[in-house]
This record gives sequence, C-alpha cells and structure tokens, in this order.
Amino acid sequence: MRLLLLALSAAAVGTLAFTQAQAASFSCDGASLPAERAVCGNRRLSALDERLAYWYGRAQVRARYFDQTEWLRNAQRAWLANRNACGMSAWCLRAKYHERIRRLKNYVEHV
Repeated sequence: MRLLLLALSAAAVGTLAFTQAQAASFSCDGASLPAERAVCGNRRLSALDERLAYWYGRAQVRARYFDQTEWLRNAQRAWLANRNACGMSAWCLRAKYHERIRRLKNYVEHV
C-alpha cells in the first residue's frame, strides 16, 4: 500500500511538472529570468502569456501585410525588457500583460 501511494504521488508530481512546463507560450524548462519563472508558476499569468502569444501572432500576420515586421519585433523586444523589469511581481506582470494585449489587439483591429 505504501509503495502504491508513493507511485501515485510521483505520478501526480510528474503530471504537474509537465503541465506547468507547457503552460506558457514559451518553454518553462528554460525559464531563467524571475519574470519567466513567475509566469510559469502562476496559472493566471501563464494564461495571459498564452493570450498575448495569440494576439502577437495575429499582429505578425498584419505587420507582414503592411511591411511592419521589424517595427513589431522591436516593439515586442522592448516590451519583453519592460516585462522582465517586473521581476517576480505578479501585480506588475499582470499590468504589463494587459497593456501589451490591449495594444496588440488594437493594432490588429485598427491598422
């Protein structure tokens, strides 16, 4: 019985680690920055990261149409630096994600 409980516990931990590693739009296995670790460890932040990835993908399609891919890439790099400045602060990260999603959505829908 004890061996069965140990096996079930190990399986549950393994499933949790796999789910967490796949939760964000980037691989959590290589998350080294505090902001990345915060996103990987927080379901709400991870969901925001996935939502941002969706809108960034749509913005990339739009940017190609208007020959603005370099501008969009540079804006995303600047945003990432800004996001990373939040460190582990979930409040700061949520605010950064909401703002960037709003901007990307606006770009997609109005450019």
